Order: sequence, then structure tokens, then C-alpha cells
Amino acid sequence: MAADTRYRALRATLLLVITLWSLVSIGWTGREIQIHADGRVLETVTRSWTVAGALEEAGVPVGPEDLVIPEPTSSVTPGLVVTVERPVRVQVYADGREQEVRIAVPTVAQVLAAAGLTLGPLDRVEADLDGREGQASLRVVRVRQDVEVTREAIPYKVERQADFQLERGEERVVQEGREGIRCYKYLVTKEDGRVVKRELMDTWVEAQPRSKVVAYGTRTPEAAAAVGGMGKILEVEATAYTHTGNPTATGIYPYRGIVAVDPRVIPLGTRLYIEGYGYAWAQDTGGLIKGHRIDVFMETEEEALHWGRRRVKVHILE
Repeated sequence: MAADTRYRALRATLLLVITLWSLVSIGWTGREIQIHADGRVLETVTRSWTVAGALEEAGVPVGPEDLVIPEPTSSVTPGLVVTVERPVRVQVYADGREQEVRIAVPTVAQVLAAAGLTLGPLDRVEADLDGREGQASLRVVRVRQDVEVTREAIPYKVERQADFQLERGEERVVQEGREGIRCYKYLVTKEDGRVVKRELMDTWVEAQPRSKVVAYGTRTPEAAAAVGGMGKILEVEATAYTHTGNPTATGIYPYRGIVAVDPRVIPLGTRLYIEGYGYAWAQDTGGLIKGHRIDVFMETEEEALHWGRRRVKVHILE
């Protein structure tokens, strides 16, 4: 029994010695590895047990910003490939400023994080991160879209109308003109504050233009002299009307001074003087204009409403 015990102890001791000798032998003879650094490939034999030691033994410097693959603390095994990536200087342009960051094997996300930049939903990145000659660049283009509304004046028209109350050569502004307003809605795209696109989204008229109405005289001096010889005077009920888009019963388009009458009472073509209205010309008729009733023309609905219904005296001009 004692002999067996001594045999087993001797056997274990021999195995331990052989193992230690093998390890020492491997460490002494070294392990072949491959190092990729600075654009070169170095095949070497190292006796170090860690990647960091192997790099130091091979004379390959490693800085704090370098990226070592596998990790420097990793164990060295025969045939191991070690890669050392040097930091790339990346020029970063954003928000009108320039800064430099140093990253080994840079990605867009890494560069943005290192520069403390965040992207908006429309921002664009223009990057060249190949790292040729140790340099690269990244530009952040700030993109913004705004809705803008612009207004443009719509010129008014000038309408001229004859007025028997005025002598030839005389003019009178019946209604002042007013410009209209047309609106344009744009989607404006800006890159770093500079407008690069304007897209028309909608357009509408905010205010219609109002025509300027100018009355010009048609009354001759002879007709003016005839005013002194007024004939018959009628007392009538007078209402007012305005533009309908249709010509009068005599085929002309109405203007101030035109009046609708009952031809049985006042013949068409008769020159009149209506108190509170002025000189007029019987050139129209109406379905409701019967007997001693007239309808005077006004340029605007407001004027017609203001006139309303009233009793007036009508002088028949001789």
C-alpha cells in the first residue's frame, strides 16, 4: 500500500514537471503573431502573454486614443492577428463653428457624440470619414422648413361713366378706387439659414379690388341754359336700384343719372331734374314702375339703400 502511494506521488510530480517545462519552453521559444499598424504588416514572434506586452516587445507604440483589436489585456495565442488603429483627425463644421475631434475608425454617430452635436429631424450630414492621411471631415447642414404668407396688391380698375349733370369737360369722382389683396402661402426650405427652395402651397384673394368710378360730363351749354325753362313738375315716389349686369330698356348700361320711368307718364328719352338727385335721363323701365313712380340708378348698393323710398319733385326739362 505504501509503495502504491509513493508511485502515485511520483507520477503526479513528473506530470507537473513536464507541464511546467512545456510552458517554459513555449514562453522561451515564443508564439508567432501578426501586427497591423501604421499601414504595415509585421510578423513577429513574441514571448509575452498579453497583446499589450506583445506590442511593446515588437516596438509598436500605443497611445491613449489608439484602438487595439483585440483588447490590450487579451491573451496571446499562436497565429493571433493584432490591429492597431490610429486616431483620425476629423474636422467638424456645424452651426457656423469649426472644431476638431480625434477618433480611431470614426463613424458619423461617434463624431457627432464627440462633438456634442444632435441632429434635428430635417438636418443633413455630409461626411468624408475615410481618414486619408489621417484627416477626415463632417459637416452638419441645419435644415428648417417654415410656412410664409406674402401679400400682393391687386390694382383696381378705373371706370368712366357719362353724367348729364356735368357739362362736357367736367369730371367727378363718384367712387374712390381701392386695391385688393392677394395672398400667397409658401413652404420655405432653408439650409444653414439660406433659402434653397420656395414651394407655393396655396393662394387666395383676401380682399377684392374696388373700381374707381369717374363721371364725365355730357351736358352741353345749350342744355344747361335750358334748365331755366323747366316745364311740368311731377310729384312722384322714387326708389333706387344699382347694377344688375343687364342693359336698360333702351339698350344702354346704366350709370348715375339714368332713371326708370313709366313711359305713359314720362316718355323715354325725356331729360329730367329730380330734386335731391340731380339731372337725369329717362332711359329705363321696370315691372313695378307704374304711374307716378320712378327708380333712380345708384352706383353702389350702399347708395341705393341710403336713398330708400321717398317722395320727390321731378321737373320735366323743356
